[in-house]
Amino acid sequence: MIREVKSKIYNIVAMVAVLLLFWMVNGCASSKKGAVASGVSIKELKSLPAVNSGLSHLSAKVKLSASVSGKEFSANGNVKIKRGEGLLISINALGGLIEVARVEMTTEKMLLIYRLGREYAEVRYSDVETLDRLGINYSMLEAILLNELFTSDGKSVEKELSKMDVEVANGEIILSTERKNGIKYSFHIEQSSGCLQLTQGDYNNKVNVNCNYSDFSEVDGRLFPRLIRFSVANSSLELKFTNIKTDNFKLNRTTELSSYRKVDISTLLKGIKF
Repeated sequence: MIREVKSKIYNIVAMVAVLLLFWMVNGCASSKKGAVASGVSIKELKSLPAVNSGLSHLSAKVKLSASVSGKEFSANGNVKIKRGEGLLISINALGGLIEVARVEMTTEKMLLIYRLGREYAEVRYSDVETLDRLGINYSMLEAILLNELFTSDGKSVEKELSKMDVEVANGEIILSTERKNGIKYSFHIEQSSGCLQLTQGDYNNKVNVNCNYSDFSEVDGRLFPRLIRFSVANSSLELKFTNIKTDNFKLNRTTELSSYRKVDISTLLKGIKF
């Protein structure tokens, strides 16, 4: 029984780590150039919730459901995001009484803690050659989880809007970035609400990563998706949020790991069998 629980939790931790890292190293595009050509002004684009949700803090309970090569895994946990500072996802057992694993991301690094195995892995984004070469940083993932647009180089989205391709069709505003280093992103925004419905990453026309947003409901006067689904190849990860709050909080990060064994991320992931 304990072995089954460990295997289940370990798979979820791996799935979260793999997809979060994949989103940060990998990036359908429109045919019309610029906001003026599409009939949508830059001023109108800047006012869309998809450009800036207005959220500075977000906390929620989350159910994580992963599918890898036909195998299904699920777990419950909590997520906290503090804009410009970091995020954490904890995975719990026994109705939330015990934290068995945690993923922490700051603006500079990522930390994975597997409490049942008493081990952890830590990596700085600048030490990952692909991330450093592409200039991709934490701000991208933060925007994804806050249901916002992002730029691949961490620059202000509002300042980059004029450089994006814009298309309006079938009730959607589709913004697409220029291809850089083989990567191109497109953002599908519902025109009536201004909310981001789909983010697509196209990596050199070989790998496609999708992030779908659905089940929108009002949270403190704004619409926010209660379901986020990442998918790449034959794998997917769903985050279903409940008890969403936007109150201010302190993001408590782990500082004491002296009783844990440090391993590199590749070693940690190699030990996980999907």
